[in-house]
Amino acid sequence: MVYKGSLFVVLILIFMLAITGCNKSAPAPVKPVAITPAIPAVTDDFFTVYYDLTSLPISNDFEPAKNLGLVQNSLLNEISGIASGNSISATLWCEEDSGNENNIYLIRATGEFLGTVRMTSITNRDWEDMSIAPGPDASLQYIYLAETGDNNKVNSDKYIFRFPEPIISTTSFPFTYSVSAVEKISFQYPDGNKNAEAVMIDPLTKDIYVVSKEDQAVIYVARYPQKINSVFTMTKLGVLPISNVTAADISPGGNEIVIKNYAITLYWKKTSDESISELLKKTPVRAPYQIEEKGESICWARDGSGYFTTSELPGQPVYFYKRK
Repeated sequence: MVYKGSLFVVLILIFMLAITGCNKSAPAPVKPVAITPAIPAVTDDFFTVYYDLTSLPISNDFEPAKNLGLVQNSLLNEISGIASGNSISATLWCEEDSGNENNIYLIRATGEFLGTVRMTSITNRDWEDMSIAPGPDASLQYIYLAETGDNNKVNSDKYIFRFPEPIISTTSFPFTYSVSAVEKISFQYPDGNKNAEAVMIDPLTKDIYVVSKEDQAVIYVARYPQKINSVFTMTKLGVLPISNVTAADISPGGNEIVIKNYAITLYWKKTSDESISELLKKTPVRAPYQIEEKGESICWARDGSGYFTTSELPGQPVYFYKRK
């Protein structure tokens, strides 16, 4: 009895010591830590590509040019950039280059003039292209107006003016609106002053690409978010074997690129999830192009159904290249 009782007491004491020990040494509960996956840094490795433009095949994705109508208003006598509008279907925003008013204009794709937007806080030193793409407010579409022309290469600072696309609610045409609130993205090139007439925006990343007008096109990029209140230096991204580039655009879906000069239009289409810089390293095909005298504009239709071109000479056709 004594042995059994002693054994019982010993077991009780061991149990109590174990409980006491656990209470003293038990760690505080560990809260789960949220782990955010690392986002790979963007690498802008400089590239140079070579191909013979004359040997590139013609894309089968698009129909030949269709003449939709002539640009009808004498105010538009030097169109150097176009962008497909959102407020009214089948419309194009237009801008003119140096020597013209500080205005942008809206026309129907058939050439009918709809109205004027006066840019009251910026001047037209040499606007050369425009694009419509997302920007800082995800609920809006923005116009990117490119102050990048510089025939004599004397201006070190270049600008991209960004502002929400005006919402056209009137049914009375022609209209006149004003825009004063504009963000000014100020930049320089890393390799000296350049003349550039082609700007395109990646709608997936909001990165800005500028294509120079030289014997070989140099591609520069400004990654989003771009600085607003100070001048920065763009990144020199690559060189393409096409000269005298006059216009460029990235499709609303972000998976197609067109770049043109006075004689040809080059076309790239993604086959996977590659970036714009990766896509530009690939050999393009030629897209259909009706050669226009002084043809300096190209843009994708807002619904991705094809692309438009027109000349900077007055009273010229608007051409549409419909996707098959």
